Amino acid sequence: MLQIESVSKQYSTKVLLTDASAHLRPHTRVGLVGPNGAGKTTLFRMILGEESPDKGSIRVRPRLRIGYLPQELDTIIGKTVLEAAHRNEFPEHEAKRILMGLGFSVADFDRPISTLSGGYRMRVALAHLLLSHPDLLMLDEPTNHLDKPTQRWFENFVLDSGITLLVISHDTAFLDRVVTHIWELRHHKIEEYRGNYSTFRRLRAERDAHLEAAAARQAKEIARVQKFVDRFRYQANKASQVQSRLKQLEKIKRIELQRDPKRFRFRFPEPLPSGRQVLDLVGVSKRYGDKVVYESLNFSVERGQRVAVVGENGAGKSTLLKILAGVLPPDSGTRLVGHGVTLHYFAQHQAEALNPEHTILESLEEVSAHAEINFLRGIAGAFLFSGQEQKKPIKALSGGERNRVALARMLVEPANTLLLDEPTNHLDPASVDVLTDALATFPGTIVFISHDPTFLARVATHVVEIENGQGRVYHGNYEYYLWKKAQELESLGESAEELTGKPRKTAVEPTRALAQQSPAAPTSEGSTRRALTKTQARLEKQVARLEAEIAHLEEKVNAREAELANPDLYHDFGKWNLLHQEQEGWKRDLDRLTARWESLSAELEDVKHKLTAWS
Repeated sequence: MLQIESVSKQYSTKVLLTDASAHLRPHTRVGLVGPNGAGKTTLFRMILGEESPDKGSIRVRPRLRIGYLPQELDTIIGKTVLEAAHRNEFPEHEAKRILMGLGFSVADFDRPISTLSGGYRMRVALAHLLLSHPDLLMLDEPTNHLDKPTQRWFENFVLDSGITLLVISHDTAFLDRVVTHIWELRHHKIEEYRGNYSTFRRLRAERDAHLEAAAARQAKEIARVQKFVDRFRYQANKASQVQSRLKQLEKIKRIELQRDPKRFRFRFPEPLPSGRQVLDLVGVSKRYGDKVVYESLNFSVERGQRVAVVGENGAGKSTLLKILAGVLPPDSGTRLVGHGVTLHYFAQHQAEALNPEHTILESLEEVSAHAEINFLRGIAGAFLFSGQEQKKPIKALSGGERNRVALARMLVEPANTLLLDEPTNHLDPASVDVLTDALATFPGTIVFISHDPTFLARVATHVVEIENGQGRVYHGNYEYYLWKKAQELESLGESAEELTGKPRKTAVEPTRALAQQSPAAPTSEGSTRRALTKTQARLEKQVARLEAEIAHLEEKVNAREAELANPDLYHDFGKWNLLHQEQEGWKRDLDRLTARWESLSAELEDVKHKLTAWS
């Protein structure tokens, strides 16, 4: 289907590929991974014929239909959502089905494209690609703007369609669920691995360990032979043996270990502290045309909190952050900024707002007219832009590199409050880890939006869920939020048990499972072991029950998926819509049950570990 043969590519002094080869086979789903700036998007452009290799060739099967979704969209053809999706070329009912799967409602079909956010425009473009039935689907960071239910639908669509997929993604969970192979851009080559992302990580570690061991054995053998040569070089009776060993050394093909680029580390500059009350919204309302986002919202943030704002796409999360940042005025209500508060706002498309003609250094200079050039060079270097790279124009950077520049700009001037909208988009996993470490140790206040569950779990100390124009506060971390949501779902099911006279079982918070024993409870080793054993048995029953419920729901969802795929149903869109909405409710229930299962399973493993320690 697609053959990459001995391709080399470089820009000025930056080498991307050297004699790289790979073969894309039909009906495979390949994840293209590698550090930011390694050349992933450039490889896509060469496959599409937008750029040419310096050496080598890329052969594409004749009449191959390629569907391509870039990171950034220029224009979308069509006045309304529905027109842009099917463009009068494909069945309208199929277009509606796919649009609804991607998070659009019936009311959205006639919405003008101009009123959509960047994320929803991306979904319209994705819908058009899926409707065009390409032989090869090439996607550059497709999940950046998808909420959990929409991403689950998209994954199922790709898996059920059997389409050949080549995708750039830093969403490792997505890669684990979808891909069959990994292509890694490493050391200017394309290294192929069979399996998903987790398998790739394991196989790469094994390959590296094997190579290092082989290199160590070789170095030891070379040292042994060299020692003999050095010892007997000038002894006539050993001349032939010395010559033999010298020839042996010349024939050895040395194993060269290539090191990966070092991971950068940074800390946000120490800011002056703010007052206790940082930001307050009182009675805030906001609407876009006929769409009411907030009617009377109250929202408060205190010093030192790291608040994750969560909710479905379109709930108003980004709007809330813009109002907090002061870049979007509310229609009514009051925004109050506390004493000594200094703000940095990182918008969802912050990297796109950078001046493309400016160099990296010039982009940093824009933020402060007083910063010394050596200080700015140091910040650029902290984000792995060194030497002449600091003079590269923004337009020559990859999406991840632009995000790194946008983050670097936040270090030029210290601020005690950070407002971050999807800061991990386009960052490779290593860069996400670095940003997570920096935010987890940041001494100020953070309000942020993210779809990355690991990032949410490590950074958030509080969670605010936006739903129906109101913010519900959860005074705990992201794990606590997931547990609380699962508990609420469980209580709905248990209320039915109460009506039938069955006793209600109360879920125990994971971090407090053993702390709720009475003060008079015995604390001997034997009683502690018994308590742990009882807890283990209870948790095993709860986990087993959840697994059965999840399996039952998954069967219902899959059966409904097959029902909705019936072309005869497309002619009765009203019926299709009702069945689809019911399925979406099942999927939301499935997400909540899965979150509950993950929480209880983690607690169960912790109890088992404690029991093992006691034995």
